[in-house]
Amino acid sequence: MLSFIKQRKSEIIVFLMTAITSTSHFVIGASKYATDDSFILFRYIDNIVYGNGFVYNQGENILGATTPLFTLIGAFLKYLFTSVPTPFVVAFVNIVFLSFASIYFFKVCRSYIGDNLSFVAVLVFGFNLAKIIPEGMETGLFLFLLFGFIYHTIVNSNYLSATFVSLLVLTRPDAGLIAILAFIYWWQKNGIEKALRFTVLSVLIALPWIIFSTLYFGSFIPQSLITKLYLEDMVNIPGDHAFKSQLASMSRTYIGKVFDPSSIPLQTIVNLIPFLTLVFLGLRKKIDSSNWIIFAIPFTYFVTYSISNPVMWVWYLSQMEPMWILLSFLGISVVYENVTNKKFKILFIILILIGPFYYWSSGVLNKNPGSEITNIEVATYIRSKISKGETVGINNIGILGYSLFDYKIIDFFGLTNDYAASYYPPEGKCIDKSRMYSIPPKLIVFTAPDWIVLGGEGELDPCFIKDKWFQGKYSKELFDGTSEAIIWRKKK
Repeated sequence: MLSFIKQRKSEIIVFLMTAITSTSHFVIGASKYATDDSFILFRYIDNIVYGNGFVYNQGENILGATTPLFTLIGAFLKYLFTSVPTPFVVAFVNIVFLSFASIYFFKVCRSYIGDNLSFVAVLVFGFNLAKIIPEGMETGLFLFLLFGFIYHTIVNSNYLSATFVSLLVLTRPDAGLIAILAFIYWWQKNGIEKALRFTVLSVLIALPWIIFSTLYFGSFIPQSLITKLYLEDMVNIPGDHAFKSQLASMSRTYIGKVFDPSSIPLQTIVNLIPFLTLVFLGLRKKIDSSNWIIFAIPFTYFVTYSISNPVMWVWYLSQMEPMWILLSFLGISVVYENVTNKKFKILFIILILIGPFYYWSSGVLNKNPGSEITNIEVATYIRSKISKGETVGINNIGILGYSLFDYKIIDFFGLTNDYAASYYPPEGKCIDKSRMYSIPPKLIVFTAPDWIVLGGEGELDPCFIKDKWFQGKYSKELFDGTSEAIIWRKKK
């Protein structure tokens, strides 16, 4: 045991560093659940554990979870610890996977920049990525598999590399981009025959899920992924939204955590250009034909997301953030190696750590429980009034859907059903085209939910609300909570 600890001392230290930063951020910080969408996953997990099947609504075999592997892992641990609330089970899973991800991150860093800077890089990793724990999604597992894949790829452990990339795709379907890059890399390094052999292994690992999901859901492609292909019809966002969001995320990696001006020119000069300069130095000095995949992965994601223009949920940005941290540290190592004065070296490292440490400590000391508390108030109110067998139509189905676990949820956004997306773009007499999101009136007519929860007055066509059909079917509930939510109930 002692010999193992001695041999793995660096990895153990790295694991503990990340476990401490992420656990303290979650336990001490007030905002436990930063995203509504994580509760969609919790409902899938609970339905599996309680014997209702891999479903969101009982009796509806729709694959609305884009992360089947993480959902099954979460369900397994929830089954073992049934009395523990699902959000806490998932938070624990995320902490463990993020901590193991930091070990692989450290091992990849150490291959190019040495131990000392690698420990600093892990601190930046831990401070910046601690935020993913409240998100309750699959980012921790994704990062563990991503850096496991990268490490085993660059050290030519290709069968392990093929295993990791297969599990990556089962964690998030967009990892298919990484699988394509992996095949090209294997072909370049080992020839077409071995590349095909590694690819076959990856497919065989994923095959049981492909067969099961095809038989159970009718397709192994998640409905939530199909719905997101219609995002331009569903959500009114600028065409360059994803491009700008990704650049903004990069600019906040270091000093941007402290100084984040709203002025785009100032943001670019002070934060983005210095960051991209570090990345450029790293590419120029450290990236070559033996490790080009380290840059190819985040660059491919950046281009793909910029073109496909998805809504950039926070975990989309978190997936590639440590890759950009790695690339920037390749550049940091170039600067560090050329500084001869020890005091300047220490000052340089402190400058690198100030922003991430400030960001992490702000999360730990945060006393604001987050805006999602209002959804809990709405759910509590509906639970006190709802009758057995009634349905609830919601746009943000996360916390509300999870809190109303025993009732059928009509997902107006269409992540967990196969009909909503066909009603977009919304048609109505006076729909505000400038709004980010509006519920199609025809979708309300088609689903006729017993309850309708709106995020605000403008979320539904005001002319439709005044329509005889709607007025004859629904009445507005008087909700006394602090939420701005609008609740309509079907008339008896």
